[in-house]
Amino acid sequence: MALVRVAVPIPLAREEALVYEIPEEDTPEVGLRVLVPVGPRRVWGTVLGIESRTPGFRVRKISGVPEPRLVVTPELLTLCRWVADYYAAGLSEVLQAAVPSPGGLTRRAPRATAEEEVAWLAGAPPERGELNEEQGAALTALEAAVRARAFGAFLLFGVTGSGKTAVYLHAAAEALRDQGQALILVPEIALSPQTLDSFRRAGFGRVALYHSTLRPRERADVWRAAAAGEVDLVVGTRSAVFLPFRNLRLIVVDEEQDQAYKQDDAPRYHARDVALVRAQRLGGVVVLASATPSLETFARVKRGRCGLLSLPRRIDGRPLPTVRITDLRARPAQGAPVAAGVPTGAARFLGVPLVEAMARTLERREQAILFLNRRGHSTYLQCRGCGEVARCERCDVSYTVHLADQTLLCHYCGAERALRPACAKCGASNLWFGGVGIQRVERETARLFPAARIARLDFDATRKRGSAASILGAFRAGETDFLLGTQMVAKGFDFPLVTLVGIIVADLQLYLPDFRAAERTFQLLTQVAGRAGRGDRAGEVILQTYDPDHPALRCAAAQDFEMFYEQEAAERRELHYPPFGHLVEIEVRGAKKERVVRDWDNRGKVTMRDEFRPGRRANIVRNGVQRQVHDLARIRRDIASRAMDQIAVEHEHSARLTCCRHDATLIHKARHGLVVERPQWVRGRLKVMACLQVASLVRLRHK
Repeated sequence: MALVRVAVPIPLAREEALVYEIPEEDTPEVGLRVLVPVGPRRVWGTVLGIESRTPGFRVRKISGVPEPRLVVTPELLTLCRWVADYYAAGLSEVLQAAVPSPGGLTRRAPRATAEEEVAWLAGAPPERGELNEEQGAALTALEAAVRARAFGAFLLFGVTGSGKTAVYLHAAAEALRDQGQALILVPEIALSPQTLDSFRRAGFGRVALYHSTLRPRERADVWRAAAAGEVDLVVGTRSAVFLPFRNLRLIVVDEEQDQAYKQDDAPRYHARDVALVRAQRLGGVVVLASATPSLETFARVKRGRCGLLSLPRRIDGRPLPTVRITDLRARPAQGAPVAAGVPTGAARFLGVPLVEAMARTLERREQAILFLNRRGHSTYLQCRGCGEVARCERCDVSYTVHLADQTLLCHYCGAERALRPACAKCGASNLWFGGVGIQRVERETARLFPAARIARLDFDATRKRGSAASILGAFRAGETDFLLGTQMVAKGFDFPLVTLVGIIVADLQLYLPDFRAAERTFQLLTQVAGRAGRGDRAGEVILQTYDPDHPALRCAAAQDFEMFYEQEAAERRELHYPPFGHLVEIEVRGAKKERVVRDWDNRGKVTMRDEFRPGRRANIVRNGVQRQVHDLARIRRDIASRAMDQIAVEHEHSARLTCCRHDATLIHKARHGLVVERPQWVRGRLKVMACLQVASLVRLRHK
């Protein structure tokens, strides 16, 4: 009888694994995926090692081993341990996110999926001799780094339409020499067919697609093929960073600034940073490609920790699109006269310059993209009789109206209820649709241009498998005149017939409670503006805003990243915000408000925010954090002087502790699921959330 330690995807109080008995006919192997009983159910776990000591309790037997075996390689297991330690997650959680279900494992080679089979009608990528001078210089540097067989990190920084894909495509060809492998990460599933098609048209034969919406068997096929060396190149989303390659020599993180690379639930890893660590351990090369790199990445370049490869102009000398800023505060009243031939119906969300430009685009048989980064039809539903706003019972936030399927949907927890014609509180039928979403813009566009062929690309329109590829394929084929969408339309697509981009409201993200709001607004607007004029015809961008003088919008209109970086970095450096400091928030979840207040009050004076309601979390904030934003420097000094070396949590409670630390990283040593989320502004306070679930003792040390 052999005993093995198995990591299982359940929260454990003291150990990272449970002990099981493995049958004599099965050879215990570190990394082996096994099916084990946990209570009344069976789950997939990973063997971490042999247990030499006989425990003083009854040991259960494993339920089965998949055939063929699925084994996590030693290199990947080490990487998963690093992810678990760095992001303060359980090792079993990381393994659960990294490894597909063994139940779907087969011996077949990976086959083309529905997304791969869509005809993109794109021309073959340019040959090496067709690259311009800047592309050639960048490619030469990457090929030299790949041949050196040593770790190297590069930022491939080029304006939209500068040919970044062609550069890393030829670099991948160098990486595949001598049985090497390459990984291409993309932020959105919708981008993967276009990227994969580029490599196939360039002559790459053994390529595969890997993302979360593939069937379990398809994901398992790609996993097995990568481990066996049967695929040379994989295009995938963030989870593909964990594929068990045999000889990984190049990792490309396309649109590296995109927040989609950060997982929102446990384990909260960032695929870009995991790619850097993995390449460093393997002696590979990482290419971070972007027209609007994150401030963290550009700060690495400034510090000399990452090489810079610049592509300052578009291919074939094509000009960047012209950008016109439209001040929505000065727009004419509804029904005001416009140019001849332009629809005269009242346009509530499309300004006159944009409507006129759309009419000209239709006349020239060109295409346009309309962008609004907000799903649904309206942001809230309010009764004009009693003033009641329809809210989610679980989250206490307003429902978003989705008029297309007559539902009210909570975008936080996914709760859904039918849209009724009367108020649920008073029964009145006088309901008000407040705010604007992309579905509302779609209805207005269809009313103004009844002959236009319109499609929408957002999360709701792409729920069905293969629907995103179908929508994009039809638009590329010229079967659609106007493509409306959320941030999905802003990322990396190349449509030669698009000559107009309309940004409905550029301010939506600008004033969110997040210190990165200006950065994300700049990135998103620059990216979506870059979809225009990528063919032989000049492009035009109309940017509608209520704050035309905001620096982020001015920099986006000029498509000047370095000017934006200097302005934004100066502000963050002064306040010691990332990438010039670290900020942490600790959250402890539980059920009873009174016990939370009493326990936290015993460990330091706290201030209670009046936000607690039955079924919600109690929020407790240390003194000083609720002061005004302009006083953050003094608040930071006050908090830094306080003793925060140890926090003891003896019960399952609910609390929130917010602290600002600019001089050191908060190092966490927790066994119960301390996890770090992305920073955000909340009511004038900068916060990075760290969640501790049920913990008996948590120690926090400053490094």
